[in-house]
Amino acid sequence: MKKLKQTPKNFLLMLNKMIHIVILLSIFTAFACEKNNETSATELLIGCWINPQITDTCITFDKASQLKDKDYGFAFKPDGVFIERKNSGWCGTPPISYKDYTGTWIKNNSLINITVGYWGGSAEYQWKIIDVDANKLIIYNAYTEYHPNDK
Repeated sequence: MKKLKQTPKNFLLMLNKMIHIVILLSIFTAFACEKNNETSATELLIGCWINPQITDTCITFDKASQLKDKDYGFAFKPDGVFIERKNSGWCGTPPISYKDYTGTWIKNNSLINITVGYWGGSAEYQWKIIDVDANKLIIYNAYTEYHPNDK
């Protein structure tokens, strides 16, 4: 077997190939991790969220095993169903009656698009996920539009 003579040109060619291989492996790894993080974030959303706390332009929610009977909260179901517990009528003076409104949700990257009913018609929300983990959800309400029922 003939041994190749190590020349600067051969060394540079080999180094160039190794650099390309490392770059390709890095790209594949980055895309694989991104998909797993997306799946994880979606899985973490599933469940009930209560106790809204408003700070500046963000709202923080606590994860719970169920919604509170007489307070605001919502639930993301795995099949794209969204349940929002909120005022059942236009009056916000205590005592407030609450009702569950059923809608839909779709997650696209860090945005959640929601369509759900309310006492006077339907509403569309677009929430940007700032952070989500097993106990907390922090969102920014990017868009809200109400569509009143025709009377």
